[in-house]
Formats: sequence, C-alpha cells, structure tokens
Amino acid sequence: MATGRSRAGRAQAATASGHGHVIQITGTGNHVCASGAGDPSPVLQLPAEPVHLAGRGQEAEAVLALLAPASRGRPDAVVSLLSGLPGIGKTALALHVAHRAVARGWFPGGAVFLHLRGYDPAGPVGADEAVGALARALCVDDARTPDEQAGLCQAALNRLADEGRAVLLIADDAADAAQIERLVPAHSAHRLLVTSRHLLTSPSFQPRLIGLDELTPQGAADLVAEALRHARPEDPRPLRESGALAELAGLCGHHPLALQIAACLLTTDAGRSVAALAADLADARTRLDVLCFEDGGHTTAVQAAFHLSYRRLPTHHRQLFRQLALSPGPDIDTDAAAALAGRPWARTRDSLAALARAGLLAEQPQRSGRWRMHDLLRVYAAALVEKDSAKWRDAAFTRLLAHCGRLARAADAHRHTHDDEPLPGDFPDRAHAMQWLEAERANLVALIVRAAATGHARAVLELEAHIRLFLLGRSRYAADAVTAAQLAVDCARAIGHTCCEANALGHLSQALCDCGRLPEAVEAATGSLDVARARGDRERQIAALHLLGSALRQAERFEEAAAAHSESLALCEELGDRGRIGRALVGLADTLCDSHEYEQAAGLFTQAVRHFAAVGDWHAEGLNLNRLGETLFAMKRVDDAVDAHRRALAVYQERGDEHHQAIAMQYLWAVSEMSPEEAVDNYEKVVAICHKVCDRPLEALALKALAGRLQRLGRYDEAVTAHRRAAAIHEERDEESQLIRVLRDLGGALCAAGRPTEAVEVHEREIALFRTRGDRHEEAEALERLAMALRRDRRRSQAMEASAAAIGRYRELEDTWCERRALGDLGLPVRDTSRADQVMAGYHWVLASLPEHEAPARESRILFALVFAQRRARRVTGMFWSVASLVRIACRDDRTAEWFVADCHHLTKAWLRLLRLVRPGTALAALRDRHRRPAG
Repeated sequence: MATGRSRAGRAQAATASGHGHVIQITGTGNHVCASGAGDPSPVLQLPAEPVHLAGRGQEAEAVLALLAPASRGRPDAVVSLLSGLPGIGKTALALHVAHRAVARGWFPGGAVFLHLRGYDPAGPVGADEAVGALARALCVDDARTPDEQAGLCQAALNRLADEGRAVLLIADDAADAAQIERLVPAHSAHRLLVTSRHLLTSPSFQPRLIGLDELTPQGAADLVAEALRHARPEDPRPLRESGALAELAGLCGHHPLALQIAACLLTTDAGRSVAALAADLADARTRLDVLCFEDGGHTTAVQAAFHLSYRRLPTHHRQLFRQLALSPGPDIDTDAAAALAGRPWARTRDSLAALARAGLLAEQPQRSGRWRMHDLLRVYAAALVEKDSAKWRDAAFTRLLAHCGRLARAADAHRHTHDDEPLPGDFPDRAHAMQWLEAERANLVALIVRAAATGHARAVLELEAHIRLFLLGRSRYAADAVTAAQLAVDCARAIGHTCCEANALGHLSQALCDCGRLPEAVEAATGSLDVARARGDRERQIAALHLLGSALRQAERFEEAAAAHSESLALCEELGDRGRIGRALVGLADTLCDSHEYEQAAGLFTQAVRHFAAVGDWHAEGLNLNRLGETLFAMKRVDDAVDAHRRALAVYQERGDEHHQAIAMQYLWAVSEMSPEEAVDNYEKVVAICHKVCDRPLEALALKALAGRLQRLGRYDEAVTAHRRAAAIHEERDEESQLIRVLRDLGGALCAAGRPTEAVEVHEREIALFRTRGDRHEEAEALERLAMALRRDRRRSQAMEASAAAIGRYRELEDTWCERRALGDLGLPVRDTSRADQVMAGYHWVLASLPEHEAPARESRILFALVFAQRRARRVTGMFWSVASLVRIACRDDRTAEWFVADCHHLTKAWLRLLRLVRPGTALAALRDRHRRPAG
C-alpha cells in the first residue's frame, strides 16, 4: 500500500485472492487483507455476510445510496450511523451492505471493520485503541502518540483518495461519539459506517442518521422460514404452519434477535412445532426466559442484550424506564409520563429523549410527543419494575390514573358544547379535546383494564363514564365500549355500589346494541331496571326503561319496546319532569317510526319539542325538530319537513352552535330544492364547520354530497379532491364499507376528469378490498369499472382481460343476466338481435370444449370463447384485442404458455370432431337450443 508500513504491519500481510483491503479487529485479533500496487494479494474478507436478512431491503438501499460512488465528494455523506434498540440487526445490515459495496468495486482501497465493543461487559474499546487499530490496518503504526497515529491515518487515507482508492470504514457497536471522532475520514471520497444503540452526535461528530425499527410482520415470518429452510430444505414447517409462523413473529415483536433465537430453537429441535413454540411464548411473564439459546456454554438471549443497555443508564433514567412499564397502553405522551414519574415536564422530556438516544424508546411519529417502547422491552421493563416496592408502583400508577381521569373529564365536558356552563381549561376547544380522546383511546381503555385488575374500582367507574360517549360515537370502538362498561359493572358490584351498578349496566346495554349483540343488550338493560326497582329509585327506573325500549326496538320487538317506553312515560308524568317526559315521548316516537306508524310518531315528536322548549333544553329541541322533519318527509309532507328543519336551524343559530347548525343544514338541504351552485356553496360551508369542530363522520358525508354537486357542474377536478378527502377520513376511521363506496365514485370522477390512469389505480384498490372481503359479485362489478377505465386509458388489451375476469366471476356465480350484460358491454350482440342466439351458442360451445383449469387460466378460457363469439358476430376489432390479450396471458410464464397450447389443442380437436359428426350449421343450431337463456 502506501509508504510508512511497519515491519509488524508487513508481517501481517499474506497472499489470497480479491480486490479489497479488509481488516477486522475483534477482541484481541487483527485480520488483514490488502491489495494495490506493490501490495501482497488480500488474505481474508469481511466478517461473513448474514445468511438471513429478510425485510431490510428498503434500509439496505438507503445505506447503499450513501456509499455509492455517486455520493462521493459530498461531505455530508461521509459518516452514516445505523442506530436502534439492542438486537435489531444493525451489524447484520452493515455487513450486508459492505459486502455488496465491495463486490460492486466501489471501494478499491479496501474495507476496515472495527469492533468497538461498546456494550461488552469487559468494557468498550477506548478512543486511542480504536485509532491504533485503524493505524495497524493502514500499516502506519510507527507513531509514538495517538495524535501522531491519527495524523498518519488521515495522511494515508488522503493518499489513497488521491490515487482513486476509496476506503470503507465500519465502526461496529460504538458506545459514544468520542470513540468515533478521530476515525472520521478527512477526505470525502471515503466512507465511515457506524453502528450503535445510541444516537451518537456531538458538535464535532454529526453523522447521517438511519434508524432501524422492528421488521414488518411478513419480513419477520420470512426470516424464521428462511432459517428453517436453510438448515433443512425439506423441513415442512414453513409451509405447513404459516399461520403459526405469523403468530410466532408477533410474539417475538418482529425483533430480529428474538426471531433468530426462535429459529435456532426450532432448527435444533426438528420435532418441535412452530405452534408449540408460539404457545411457550404466549405468557409475557416467561417470554424472555424462553427466548434464550445455549450452545456449548455460550448463551444468546434477548434479555441479556437489553440488560447491557439498561445498566449503562443513569439512576433517574433507569427509574423512568421501569415506570413506563406501569402504563398499560401502546404508547404514552410526555404529559402522562411526567405524571407517572411525578417529575416536572421538562425533566421528564429530557429523560425520555435520553432513553430514545439509548435505543430503549422511540418517539413515534417524530416530534409528536408520543413515546413507544418495543413489546419485548416492555416485557423486560415489567419484570424489572416488579422488583420495586408495591407502594412505589401504586403511587406512580395512581398519579397516572388521576392525570388521565382529569383530562378525560375535561374532554367529555367539551363534547357538550351546547351547555352554558364554563368549560375546563385543559383544552382550548372541542376539536383539541376530540383529538386527545382519539390519540389516547387505546391507552384509556388499557388503563381501565389495569385499574380494574389492581383494585382501583372508583377510578374505573369515573374514567368509563367520561369516555363512554366518545366510544359510543364511533362504531369501530364499540368493542372497547363493551369492555369498559363490563369492567365498570364488575367494579360497581365489587364495592357494593348499586347506583353505579345500575348506571354501568345501562352503559353496557348501549355498547352491546352498537355491537349488534341485541339479546345481551336487552338482558343488561333488564338488569339495570331490576337494580333500580329493588332500590325504589324511580329516576333510574326511567333511564333503564328508556334503554330497554331502545334495545327492544333495535331487536325489532316493537310491541315490547312500546310498552317499555309507555311505562317510562307514565313514571315521568308522575314525577312531573317535562324534560324526562320529552325524552320518553321521543323513545316511543322512534319505536313508532320503525314500525312505520308515522302519523302518531309525528304527533309525539311535536309534543316532545314543546316540552324541551318549555324547560329551555334548546339542544334537545333542535335535535327533535330534525327528527320531526325526517318523519314528515317520510309522510311526503315536504313543506312541513322543510319548516321543521328550518326551525331547528334557527334554534342553533340563536345559540351560536356551529356544529349543530351544520347538522341541521344537512337535513334541510336533503329535502329542499337548490340549484347546484347554491348546493356547492352550502356544502363547502358545512365541510369547513365539520372540520373545525372535528366531526369527521359528518365531514365525510358533506364531502361526498359536495363531490356529487361538483360533478353535476362539470367541476371534475374539484370533485376528485372532495372524494379523496372523504376517502382519507374513512380510511383514518377504518370504515371499509364507506371507503369502498367512495372509491367507486372517485374512479368515476377521475374518468370524467380525463385522468383514467389514476382511475385505474383507484379501481384496482377497490377490487383488492372486495377480494379481502370475499365479495365475488361486487368484485366482478368493480372489474367492469376497471375495464372501462383501462379502455379510456387506451390499454385495450388489459381492459379485455379485466372484462374477461368479470365475466368469469359472473359464470362462477351463475349470474346469467350480468354475464350477458358484460358481454354486451364488449360489443357482442347477445341481446335482442337476430344473431344473439348464434353468438351465445358459439360462445358456450367453446367454453364447453375447453378443459377446466385452475383460476389463473379462467381469463384465457373466457377470452378463447370471446374470440369465437366475436368471429361469429363479425366484430373484427374486438377479436383482435381478445387475441392480443391471449398472447399477453400466454407470455406471463411457462405454466400459462402450457395452458395456452393445451387450450388450442383441445379446441382444435373439438372442432374437428364436430365437423366429422355433423354439419356446422346443424351443430350450432343444436348448441343454440341447448344454451338458450331468457334475455332478461
């Protein structure tokens, strides 16, 4: 290599093959591999590349982009840092990209691998020792002091850069920036790749940061499967137990080290099923004990890897790390962490950031103030905190309960913005309160579960009462509402509080109704009524009867529901409470509406409105004026319905309630005559209001209505934007059915806007959703819409394939009418024409003559039949595109090509057989009679 090589350095060189200069320093051993003008040939290579590196393709490409020759000359790309929690696969990824970079000839000057032992129990490699290792690798170790060695290293690297021989340095398992600072190449031609559990930064060391997270579920399962196949190619477990592999990957937290240990346990015990190992890992208390592999006195364990990082933390950071295990939710915000720790917000934030730098925590998403601990780290922290005193743990958990209870109470108060009472100052407005509830929903439900298990019964009752309406207002959270309400019932019974038990049973009945569990909802409401009657509590009897009537109504037991509401009304009249009388009247009116007795229902709603107006309950007055308007519209009394909705709007306008004004406007416009221009202006106002008050369901509804009006005006691009916003809301709320409907309309709007390529993408997504749901008929209709978009995009061959796939679905479902409609859309005269029977007969003959294949060949069979039918109908252009699609399918792979040839062979034999037996005209007439179907 360069001059300055010592005798010791020359003695280390030996002969081998290759083109790189590689040295690995691990423990006490140095392995050298050098090349170049005047150098011996290389002797060794980098440490072996990992055999299994599933699920890291994106991260590998990101690192390679920083190592590529195209990045040379960029000082900001000289140093890159791979960071992440212990065992996440930093070294494996570094070696993988290093091998690829060297193999591509990007580093003709060689590669140097330095193992810095940052978390070794024996202590890390010192900064001076690291520089000395690099000096020996570069054969410039004649210097007397570390500073001289650093200078000689930089000089050697500069000479190599001038000669066009870039060097890759890998500093593995660094503990701090001090170990690395003097290893950074001064010349931008070289690259330094660092791995560390910490985010190493300092004023003089500012690397490109690349964080590694756990693998994707599929990547994690693939890692275990590949390890099993590598050890024994005939191992049946990866194929036979694919479901158990996914479960195992989840229990390992998709953590690479845990997955590798699990793979080793399965590899060394070929008789152990994947499901059996998953069952062993199911208990969180013993999971880390199972994830341990011993081989000849050497132990590899996830817990040991975590402990090396934990023991380096300062005392107060260790304490917070343990306390975080007391928060049962998936993440925690900084405010809650401060309450849990009982420390000021700023100090807590500093400690959380320190844990994140140590790889034991992650802020997700960044700058959100929300912190997430990996599942296995949480198990490790939970084991540690169990060793602390019960009093200390309980005090921390009680602080967290009090903090969340206070904020839940404040957020619930903001839900009732129609009240005239002053609102708590924890949230500036209703939108922020709803955002907090949305973000904390999983944490709050988990907190209720933990509180119930640890004897905090009153906290459970309070917290459940404050988040109940939020959970009930979102159908996707109905299961959470049931869990919380059931625990509230158990806690009320545990402390012998019958009032709370009656309330909680009522809450449970509402939640069960939302889940569609109506018999259980009736049972819960009946239980609430029984408790109230036993206490002689008429007010709670009224509430229970109202809930019982509602559950019976939803179960379509209308007579029983009417009886319950009538009993509730009688009790309310005894008490003389006009507000309760109004609510009882509404319950009875709803029952009558569901049984289509609109005249009586309208009278009851009118009475209820008068009662609410008399007691000054303007919110209930406006709400039931809208209900009255709906009932009148069902009776076709449109003018009266419009008047009712206008009265409701006036009530909300008088009170300045923008949110309910928007709701009233939606009702009013649904029954009013408006020009498209007026409708667009009005719905834009509603969308703005709903967005402001964070009513996402109503905002989505208004956006869909707005998009429809915009399309009528020919403002297609604006309609597309409105549809996309509505789709985003449904996706955010996990409302798949509504999302599918919006995607259908969005595809149509995109086609109308002259953007068929985007429409194709939308319809393909729609089809994927239908396939996931197993809805074959809707999938076929979506395939027809896809075919239309493809034709507009001038992709006629693919359009023909989509149409063939749709026709195939209809044939599977024996939907003759839709099959003929789809054939007609392709231009075939299969309805009400003189040639229709002949064309259909030929089409059926081809299908009957071809052999049955698996699903991938269904398109080709339909296309064969289409070619024949189009030939009979003299549709030359259609026949051309059908043939083009057949060729496309045949060219996909060898198997499809074999099917194509086989189909041609069978069709030819059938045709020759037919010609020998009968005259073609007679044969077609017979087939026509056999396959004739009603045109409708």
